[in-house]
Amino acid sequence: MKQRRKACLALLLAAGMLCSSQAYAGAIEDQIDSTGKKIHDLEEALDQTGKKISAWRMQQQALEQEIADGQEQISRLAAELDQTKEDIAGTQKEIKKTQEALKSSKKESRQQYRQMKERICFMYENSTIDMIWFVLDADSFSEALRRAEYFQAVMAYDRQKLEEYKATTRKIKKAKAKLVSEQAQLKSLEEEQEKQLDGIDTAVAGMKERLGEKISQIQASAALKEQYEQELERQKQYEQELERQKAEEDKRREEEIRKQEEELKRIREEEQKQRRREEEERKRQQAAQPESEQQDGGQQGGSSGSSSSDSRHSGSPAAGAGDLELLSTIIYCEAGNQPYEGQLAVGSVILNRVASSSFPNSISGVIYQSGQFSPVASGRFAHALAAGLGSHCTSAAQAVLNGSRNVDCLYFRVDNGEIDGTVIGNHVFY
Repeated sequence: MKQRRKACLALLLAAGMLCSSQAYAGAIEDQIDSTGKKIHDLEEALDQTGKKISAWRMQQQALEQEIADGQEQISRLAAELDQTKEDIAGTQKEIKKTQEALKSSKKESRQQYRQMKERICFMYENSTIDMIWFVLDADSFSEALRRAEYFQAVMAYDRQKLEEYKATTRKIKKAKAKLVSEQAQLKSLEEEQEKQLDGIDTAVAGMKERLGEKISQIQASAALKEQYEQELERQKQYEQELERQKAEEDKRREEEIRKQEEELKRIREEEQKQRRREEEERKRQQAAQPESEQQDGGQQGGSSGSSSSDSRHSGSPAAGAGDLELLSTIIYCEAGNQPYEGQLAVGSVILNRVASSSFPNSISGVIYQSGQFSPVASGRFAHALAAGLGSHCTSAAQAVLNGSRNVDCLYFRVDNGEIDGTVIGNHVFY
């Protein structure tokens, strides 16, 4: 009995150490979950910042293109304005020339009119009889005709010059009116072009200001993105360190579990040996008693012991209602992107824990044990369970419940090359 008490005390001490180790492991797992959430938040922030930068860069390119178009339009309008000003200057020169031509024409017309007037005065001052006598006084008929034709030619010439003066004057006035109208149109066009040029200048200045603000936003967001990236890298390194510590703690805990189970096995074997010795002693004493006492003893005696075989170590536990859905969902969350062997291995770890005395003795108890599975802590497991996503891994879960195991491990992690164990897919099992 003294030896059994020592064994029990040792077992209790080992159990206490195991509970302490489990609490420490749970604390590390909580830190890993917290770090994972930070990493997730940082990745989300990086993604959102990257999208903002991409959108702003597109806006920057659009503004730069608008500014380039505006500047091109400014150049074109400036050239048109210069041409309009040249046209106005040319029109003013033409108007000046026309005015000079009109002035010259008027001067020439006045001179012709004065000469015509003098001729008419000469003819009227001399009597008609004198003119007729001048014609008839000719030495010959041909000379008389020539003299008569001369008077007619002079009169026709005066009439022609008078008509030419009138036509020239009308033409010059018409040309001047046209040039004045063109000048007014060009002045109006000049004002319109200057107005458009000022408007485009203002618009381009506004776009340049917005472009400067957009570039400042991009630079600030790029700096923030760089901070996020640095913090993300730091958190990932911290997560790797926590994973390493957790793996080491899991190994220590696994060793403690192994020692505890060996101690339990030894105690059970000693208890079985003690029961066998007691049974042999009882049978020996019964054999030494009279036959009548043996019959009484046989009636009074019953089974003096009970089998203490632990069903948790005898094979696959009976699956309760909903265990298939729970198991397939946790497999989906942990290994939904892994090959079938990796999914089967995750399910094997769950059932191995159920069969171990160091973990809860049910599938739901193992899955919901505090600080053990990140998807449960983050809420992703609950979301997947509600959405029925575990149906993708039902075959692997059912195979495990039917007794198919491909690893005898109690733990698994994402393989980072620092943990010794069985590597299946992206996970290492140990």
